[in-house]
Amino acid sequence: MRIYEHVYAYKAVKQDFIASDNLIVLMHKFTGMVNLVIGIMIEKNLTSRNSVSREVYQKLKEYNMPSYYYPEAINKAVALVKTYRKRLKKKQKATIPHVYRPMLATYYGFRISNGNLMIPIAARTYESIPLNAYTRKVISAVKVHSFALSAYTLSLTIGREVDSVECTTTAGIDRNLRNATVGNEFHHDIHDLSEVVEIKQRYRSKKSHFHRSDKRIQKKIASKYGKRERNRTGQIIHETSKKIVMNALQRREMIVLENVKGLINITKKGDGRGNNYRFLLHNAFPYGMLASQIVYKGSWEGLPVIELTGKETRYTSKECSACGSLTRIEHDRMLKCDSCGLEIDRDINACINIAGRGRTRLKRSSKGLPAEAVKQSKDVEHL
Repeated sequence: MRIYEHVYAYKAVKQDFIASDNLIVLMHKFTGMVNLVIGIMIEKNLTSRNSVSREVYQKLKEYNMPSYYYPEAINKAVALVKTYRKRLKKKQKATIPHVYRPMLATYYGFRISNGNLMIPIAARTYESIPLNAYTRKVISAVKVHSFALSAYTLSLTIGREVDSVECTTTAGIDRNLRNATVGNEFHHDIHDLSEVVEIKQRYRSKKSHFHRSDKRIQKKIASKYGKRERNRTGQIIHETSKKIVMNALQRREMIVLENVKGLINITKKGDGRGNNYRFLLHNAFPYGMLASQIVYKGSWEGLPVIELTGKETRYTSKECSACGSLTRIEHDRMLKCDSCGLEIDRDINACINIAGRGRTRLKRSSKGLPAEAVKQSKDVEHL
């Protein structure tokens, strides 16, 4: 079980920009440095960040870039190789990592001056990027820790100190294909997310009708529709995650997330269920995006978030939230317990169980809820 409880919170603010020729050259050099470090790590079987730094630091000077960018190039390469080795260890399909898209990132040497981001491109030489009104407003009361550039996007990592919220109970979140159900024994909210699935299916259908022999045109069109799809689905997920966090903050409820990592293994190619069925389970809903946004938005407000393990998540939909017996499907999404006679929607039943298991783990840890919340949960169990 992981508990995301932050005293110092981070998040990113993004804006569009057009890179100058100097920045484009710098971004390509940075990408080259990352790929150089990746190659050396794999060739010499280096693992620790310190050993990598000692090995590559002198070689990075050949790129004639400010030394501010060396540590971040090493960090990105180490992260990519670590993921690659982890997949190999699990005997999963893995290719040697290689960065193709130009980028630039560092947490040293830059500054904000008169509404502009000043980026070092050489000794005592800076390139300025004007910040828009929204970005200036967001960073006005916080500290900017780092920046990252891609081809058309500027991202600033900001941080601030927050007071951790003292929660009185927990709220479980059951993520489903077309909704997210949030609640506990006392209340529940069902957030309709069917539009996300419809948007994904619509753009999948559009992209399936592309029949151009030129791969460059195919890639350009797919990129255009992919960006539209991400923007539209991302907006819905942002609005939903914000509602969930604000409601939990108002009720002083610690958020409990289920573990859905094994969901992709329910169906695989060759099981006779077809591509459309696999698409619904694997790609139609961004489970991870919703969870990550809840975590970072909760941390920004000082609200603790718990993620259960796979074992703790087991049978949350089937187990009766009143007596603990296994239920059976009565009709549609309704469950019925033969032991106590409870009839309940399976999503509501799951979020109640998730909230309860979060409280159970907190009682066993040093980060327990206040005594009044524990007493309140016991009273509910006796109902």
